[in-house]
Amino acid sequence: MQVVLDDYVAGASFATDLVNTSPRVWVEVGDVLPDPQALHDLLGEHGLSPDALRNGRRPTSGELADVQGLREEIRSVLDAPTADELVDRTHRLLQTVPHHVRLELDSQHGYRWNAVPDSIIDLAGELTLLIGYSLLGTLRTLGYERFRSCASPTCNGVFVDTSRGGRRRYCMPGLCGNRINVANHRQRQRRT
Repeated sequence: MQVVLDDYVAGASFATDLVNTSPRVWVEVGDVLPDPQALHDLLGEHGLSPDALRNGRRPTSGELADVQGLREEIRSVLDAPTADELVDRTHRLLQTVPHHVRLELDSQHGYRWNAVPDSIIDLAGELTLLIGYSLLGTLRTLGYERFRSCASPTCNGVFVDTSRGGRRRYCMPGLCGNRINVANHRQRQRRT
């Protein structure tokens, strides 16, 4: 999987969705990344084709466990209390994967910076590079204020807001945002 450093949106979106599969977020339901099929589906939803899963190979239970571990490390990064701490935590995470950065010619976009593994790496390693550089790219481009906790009082989710306006409030707008809207509507109805 090619990790292009100037495309931070896809990796930040994947990071958000990955950390929000945690039982820490889904307190009543539990882990929503419980098996290799769920991981396969999550990767597919984001259009990710890791080299570790070439030729249609599906994730194994071991790879799932590694990605679940990565999920907790990413949560720690997103929970960083300052921008400097976010950078430090991300750098420490990226140092776990032997890689280098190269300027490579892309036939469609000209030259682009890429994170290139020093050797064959596993699925969690590929996702570490994708997410790590995406989080740093988001911080550099949009600022630390784009790393947020969900505004829903009943949610423990976090997210990276890469929207143009930067006004996103919920980790899962279709779920958390709708719950708040329904609660507000019901409260207004009771008053009338």
